[in-house]
Amino acid sequence: MRNLGAGTWIWGTALALSLAFTAWYHNWSGPLTAAEISAYVEQLQGRPGSNPEAVMTLKTFLEADDGREFIMLNVIKLHADPQPHPQTGEPTDAAELLGTYSSAFIGRLLRSAGHPVFVADKVGPFVDTFGVTERPDWTFTSMVRYRSRRDLAEAATYEGFPGAHLFKTAAIENTFNFPTQTQIQLFFSPGLLLPLLLFFVASLTHLVVMVRRQRP
Repeated sequence: MRNLGAGTWIWGTALALSLAFTAWYHNWSGPLTAAEISAYVEQLQGRPGSNPEAVMTLKTFLEADDGREFIMLNVIKLHADPQPHPQTGEPTDAAELLGTYSSAFIGRLLRSAGHPVFVADKVGPFVDTFGVTERPDWTFTSMVRYRSRRDLAEAATYEGFPGAHLFKTAAIENTFNFPTQTQIQLFFSPGLLLPLLLFFVASLTHLVVMVRRQRP
């Protein structure tokens, strides 16, 4: 009975943590509603210096919401020379400027179950590339997971975003990005990996408890 009691606590805790993480990590609110989209677009349009074309592009993406997670692909070329700091005007390394932006943005992203999937530096020339007239000397590429398009809209309308975004535009010379959805994935996402790890730890913990209690 004592072993059964310990097992109940161990597996119950693992199950509760897994369910809590799953509830947080995935979108359960469905696609954006027309009212939500209108509210987000109105907020963006009301900001000083708002880019009408960018706002309309985002609006089109939000209107096609399917409620699923997506991954934003980014390809970035940083300025080679130091750039004026958005606040002090002092020449500052582009990587440092981007780091300031990332610190503010990633913190907000993680709170809504978003996270980087990978970040990779460019280490060679273009290979088997054609049909492209301009080929900037890209610095790195990254992919960032969003739980939903609602979370993207929340990030875009976050009150601290305009100030942080100044550091991004100061650091980056060229960039392009577009949203994607996974078709083939050969690695575990956190949505599956963490519950598996929790149950693995629970099984080891239960085994240790049983062995210790069976010792004379």
